[in-house]
Amino acid sequence: MSRTAFKNHAQFPIAIVGGGLGGLALAVGLLKHGINVHIYEAAEAFSEIGAGVAFGINSITALHLIDPKLLEGYKKHATFNADADRASTFMSFRWGVDEANQTGHKAGDAMFNLDDEWHPNRAEDFGVRTRSCIHRARLLDELVALLPDDVTSFRKSFVAADQQEDGTLEIRFADGTTAEASALIGCDGIKSKVRELVCGTGVSATYAGEVAYRAMVPKTHAEKALGADLALNGTIYCGYGGYIVTYPIENCDFVNMVAIPHDPGKAWIWDRENWTVPATTTDLRKSFVGWLPSLIDIISDHLMPSKWALFDLQHDASYFKDNICLLGDSAHATTPHLGAGAGMAMEDAYVLSQLIATTGDIAHIAKAFRAYDAVRRPRTQKCIEESRNAAMAMDFLEPHVADDTSALEKALKSSYKWLWHEDLESQVRGAKALL
Repeated sequence: MSRTAFKNHAQFPIAIVGGGLGGLALAVGLLKHGINVHIYEAAEAFSEIGAGVAFGINSITALHLIDPKLLEGYKKHATFNADADRASTFMSFRWGVDEANQTGHKAGDAMFNLDDEWHPNRAEDFGVRTRSCIHRARLLDELVALLPDDVTSFRKSFVAADQQEDGTLEIRFADGTTAEASALIGCDGIKSKVRELVCGTGVSATYAGEVAYRAMVPKTHAEKALGADLALNGTIYCGYGGYIVTYPIENCDFVNMVAIPHDPGKAWIWDRENWTVPATTTDLRKSFVGWLPSLIDIISDHLMPSKWALFDLQHDASYFKDNICLLGDSAHATTPHLGAGAGMAMEDAYVLSQLIATTGDIAHIAKAFRAYDAVRRPRTQKCIEESRNAAMAMDFLEPHVADDTSALEKALKSSYKWLWHEDLESQVRGAKALL
């Protein structure tokens, strides 16, 4: 697509509200096609909350398809399993507690490796491995590096957008300023304000019945506590009523550790703006009584001072209305149990940028939004369901799985095969046919 192929509005750009990973990836994809965009970000500068984000082969493919330069930037910071024999392993699974059967497995015992047994060489073709992790801030830096300096306005907290007689939008911000746009794409996260314009006030995030305790552990401390094999290769510890995931980031300088107990009875606690409450080591230990002592001890030693409630956004409302659309968490925030949330936003960015470019004219952008909704909503909403099911299985709370490791492996393989090996280019072709 040449830089003059897309006919923008004579004066007004496509507005992207939200400068997180999804919004910036979309901007990179649109700019690659010569499409005039402008990003409005509420913060004073680009920033990302959180630590590591995991990418499977579907996410890696999306980065490459958005712009090969983005994948090259990603690879500069990506961290893989340290064990070369686990190049095609996404996660290794272990018992976090003793098996209920007194003669059964003990905490720390191996269960299985979750390998890409379907297309293990696809990752190698891109110069990565089946599972790679990157610090969110590093990925954000690589996205920003691909954007011109003049496409972003900071300290612009979105309030509303009003349709004008000519079909354009007047966007209002909390500081009293306004901006004109030919279309609007909300990339403003799970608490999206743009979503209210598309879906109404009835679609909002719901508590998933889980919380997350987090720790960022220096490599030397993690190796001393767990040994190099467990510290430097992605591992999930499963148990009755919760699981713990550990994986290296920042070129193995640190190990990100997240302990997630099933906690459905305290939804009332999370009726607050930031969905966090103070966390103590006492809280953590109460939630993980009987778990592998060395693991609980090292998390306790480096525990962050807050615990996070996990929410998701399962619904059947359209992701667009007229010339306003939603992308990423604003449309389909998911729990982290498949390591798929950021990857879904990358898929969105590729598909939507391709469809907008294909329409050729801003006057037809609603057609692009409609086709995007048709192909992305089923997949992203299924991801939310698959993620919740994965947590129940790893918590031994899925009735058909319980603590049967063979059944657990079968269930997870089914989910990951579906997740990883979607043909994104075929998805775009199908969406283009709807245009």
